[in-house]
Amino acid sequence: MDTTDIRMRVLETDVAKLRLQNEESKVINAGIFEVLNDLRTVTTELRAEMTGLRSDMDGLRSDMDGFRTDMDGFRTDMDGFRTELDKLRVGQDELRAEMRTGHAELREEISVVKRSVGNLELSMKRVEGDVAELKAGHIELRHLVAGLVK
Repeated sequence: MDTTDIRMRVLETDVAKLRLQNEESKVINAGIFEVLNDLRTVTTELRAEMTGLRSDMDGLRSDMDGFRTDMDGFRTDMDGFRTELDKLRVGQDELRAEMRTGHAELREEISVVKRSVGNLELSMKRVEGDVAELKAGHIELRHLVAGLVK
């Protein structure tokens, strides 16, 4: 074999190695492109998910603001209810005091009425006694007048 043949064979071997390396590079490049496509897909999905999460967070913030507003309204209402309840309690205490005073006055008036009724009963008994005496005097007068007329 001469050197040209050897060189040719070395060149052919090198060309074959290069072809193999080229094929391997193609396979690796295809794998890289597949991975890159998968990465693009995952990145797109992540972006979409992040957009959805941002929307959800905005919705939650909005809901929380509404909730805070509602809670402030409830607190205001509760303060109003407490104020009204305090007023009602004061009114109730005043009413109780007036009822106690009225009850005491009513008891006093009932006592006065009872005494008046007692006095009236005594007066009625005296009147009945006087009427009985008048009737007896009237009967006696009639007998006297009848005795005079005979």
